[in-house]
Amino acid sequence: MRRATLAIVVVLGWLCTDAHAYPQFQLSRDQMCTSCHLSPAGGGLLNENGLATAEMMSQLGHAPEFFYGKVPTPKWLTLGGDVRGAAGYLQTPTKSLVGIPMQIEGYGSAKFDTVTIHANVGARASTVGNEAATYVWSREHYLMWQAKPRDNDGVYVRLGRFMPVYGLRLAEHPAYVRRYGGTPLYADTYALHGAFVSQRFEAHVTGFIKDPLIDVVDHSSGGMVYGEFRPNEVTLVGIEGMVKRTVDDTKFGGGVIGKRLLGSKLLVQAELQYVSQVITKSSLNKADGNPLQLIGYVLASYFPKDWLMIDVGLGHYDSNIRTRLLDRDCIDLNIHWFVDSHIELIFTNRYEMLSFGQGGPSGAYSLMQLHYRL
Repeated sequence: MRRATLAIVVVLGWLCTDAHAYPQFQLSRDQMCTSCHLSPAGGGLLNENGLATAEMMSQLGHAPEFFYGKVPTPKWLTLGGDVRGAAGYLQTPTKSLVGIPMQIEGYGSAKFDTVTIHANVGARASTVGNEAATYVWSREHYLMWQAKPRDNDGVYVRLGRFMPVYGLRLAEHPAYVRRYGGTPLYADTYALHGAFVSQRFEAHVTGFIKDPLIDVVDHSSGGMVYGEFRPNEVTLVGIEGMVKRTVDDTKFGGGVIGKRLLGSKLLVQAELQYVSQVITKSSLNKADGNPLQLIGYVLASYFPKDWLMIDVGLGHYDSNIRTRLLDRDCIDLNIHWFVDSHIELIFTNRYEMLSFGQGGPSGAYSLMQLHYRL
């Protein structure tokens, strides 16, 4: 396993990547994720301001509504979806050309004053031994109460299945702070989430359980807290903490987050996490034996045009700081071209090293991704 760069394989999660928002747009476009999204965590369906932003920042414009506004819906119903696919070069270290169907999902949100019912449906990689029941699923479905239904701030409460709120919430799931930091791909599960959102401050508390219905990659139950403070319009600082328990281990984690908009075209954001993994019923369950993990990611985003975003990211993951040659580092380059209000082309690249070449062969990928928002 050490010889194959596992993080590279994870990026090719065969079907479905969750539809997170781009946290690069926070501060560079608006202060709050709820300014553009219906969910208090960001991602997924857009509100009226989000649709206008999608049209404004695309090169060709066009109507941003569901299917370009050709399918009318009542005011209480919002529909949408995402289709993604990619193709290109992969080195793990075996070199190959690949084509990957990544996501096909549809979303629906029905709002009745303070109460919203949200659900999506889509394809997923099937579970071995249960293929017939797991080719199609609902990754998210929840009931949400909003104290101020006509505003973007205030108190939110969600109950159902969704991704716990933690960290930068990057759309790119191979980022180390997602992959190893608590919110990996397919980590959506049944949870209760409470949030308070305002222009200067927001806080999120999520309690969750292992999915009792299907077998997923994350078998943990626990809780996460996340809070951020924006002292001014160009600066954000955040803090986070989590406890995740499985039959095999318990993880205690915490971290800090920072964002800064430099001028009007450059946004820098970073996250650093520390995780203590306590192994259950094992000879390693000693004060000097349990893994202590360090996870970090720095992302600089440059906007030369409204419709063009260039990301350069640096990642570090040490699975146990007590042991040599267990760390990995990566450099990412992603170029996003927002062609029109529904179509995005992404040229995504990564080069990854294991202990700067001492831990095994390096890995890489270079993929062209097409994203279509319904």
